[in-house]
Amino acid sequence: MHQRTTAEGVFALGDICTPVPLKHVANREALVVAHNLRHPDDLIAADHELVPAAVFTRPQIASIGATEQDCRDRGLDPLVGEARYADVAYGWAMEDTTGFCKVLAERGTGRLLGAHLMGPQAATLIQPLVLAMALGIDAPALAKSAYWIHPAPTELVEKALLDLDL
Repeated sequence: MHQRTTAEGVFALGDICTPVPLKHVANREALVVAHNLRHPDDLIAADHELVPAAVFTRPQIASIGATEQDCRDRGLDPLVGEARYADVAYGWAMEDTTGFCKVLAERGTGRLLGAHLMGPQAATLIQPLVLAMALGIDAPALAKSAYWIHPAPTELVEKALLDLDL
């Protein structure tokens, strides 16, 4: 824990010790190690519970949290909100006919359980959902509290959130 190894004064980060071998996880662990070296009486740990991932293919793929199958395996019946790139002005202008955003939320609370995108800029578009999940912002608050710029690709995320039956 705290990125320490069993050897006194030796810390580890990245692929050698993490359950999630992604560069952005190693970056976070490096911040943890730097903090812990400077503040040995105030140790912190990296939280690997909600780690987003992206595949930089064409189209891009990005995800965070649970899938519908994960939810079913845990006995949950999540609400599912979906939007296609073609459903928003930016996606329509790009003539994207395959890209989508899917969000999963807990019935009754609106707590976000997972999000999955495929299409242009998916790795960037997932970031509002990553922040919401990390900060405990529920789907209705995320969808309705802030303005979503039009026409911008982020409207895809807003539309998927508004598609949830909350």
